[in-house]
Amino acid sequence: MEKVKKILPYIIAVVCTTAFFSFEYAPEFTKEYKEAKINHLEAKRNRTLALNKVKAFAKGSEVHNNYLKNKKNTDDAWSKLKKVKSNDAVFGFTNLQQFLGEFGWVFGLFIYSVFNLLRSLTNMNKEKGFILLHITLLSISIFYLYWIFQPFQDFSKFSYYLMSVLTGGIVSFSIYFMSKYKFTDIGKLQVIVRNLFDFILVDVNEKELIKEEKKEYYEKKSMELVKNALDNE
Repeated sequence: MEKVKKILPYIIAVVCTTAFFSFEYAPEFTKEYKEAKINHLEAKRNRTLALNKVKAFAKGSEVHNNYLKNKKNTDDAWSKLKKVKSNDAVFGFTNLQQFLGEFGWVFGLFIYSVFNLLRSLTNMNKEKGFILLHITLLSISIFYLYWIFQPFQDFSKFSYYLMSVLTGGIVSFSIYFMSKYKFTDIGKLQVIVRNLFDFILVDVNEKELIKEEKKEYYEKKSMELVKNALDNE
């Protein structure tokens, strides 16, 4: 059980960090979707062939001329729509809302990681765990910022896999260093408290540092201190 408790934080760390890139592990399209797509394209091709025969048969008629007129209007409207979509696009995203939806959380993570990394590095107690943790968060945010602003092409699956492994490993080490720092810090505090109790309860009495008239008050306060310490243990 102790071994499981020791390993569990590292497993959780790897799972949490790889979750940033988990979408790349899933197939883009299911087998059923691909089959349905092929069937649709085939049906669409047959429809186009049949429509071409109808247009050839109706060529020169009023119905055909009306079709050509409406087709031109449709083509013009489609051209305008494409132009508007192009003007609305922001760094390859369909519109500003979609861009901010992707950029917002990444930029927030970037600011958070930079701020806390600087705090960790300038702190008197430079905790390696926190430093590595915020380096990991910084690397993730930079990775996604590049993905947002890069022109036209996505990263390869290998890039996502590599990033997942690296971030998972770094966060695992972060947890190790943080837990090590935490337990070391608690151990030091326990030694300090133990030494204080030894001084207050033993040394002071043995060396007769308390005046006779103050001893009763001292012993009463000492017992209260011990009782409170035991109650809060």
